[in-house]
Amino acid sequence: MCIGVPAVVLSANYDKMVATVDYGDGVPREVVIGISTERVKPGAIVIVHAGVIVSEMGEEEIIEQVEFFKQLLSDELEASSYLYRRYEALLELSRKVRGERGV
Repeated sequence: MCIGVPAVVLSANYDKMVATVDYGDGVPREVVIGISTERVKPGAIVIVHAGVIVSEMGEEEIIEQVEFFKQLLSDELEASSYLYRRYEALLELSRKVRGERGV
């Protein structure tokens, strides 16, 4: 089973095909751009698998995943709360990097 992890693009170097991302924990990490560079812009929410950006996610998809995890983990409040906070942090960071305020 392969799992991709959502992250926010902080910056991108298209010449080297690498981007700096944050998984919502405040630690910037360098990953390889594996999709169209037009989709890898600062503030974009992307899915990273094995150090490679494999797709882009919209805010709606993040919100859908939060709802899914809430239902799936309703008996595990601590785990559900952790995931919810992590996804909320990703949305907040994405908006901040894109220069959106008060959203």
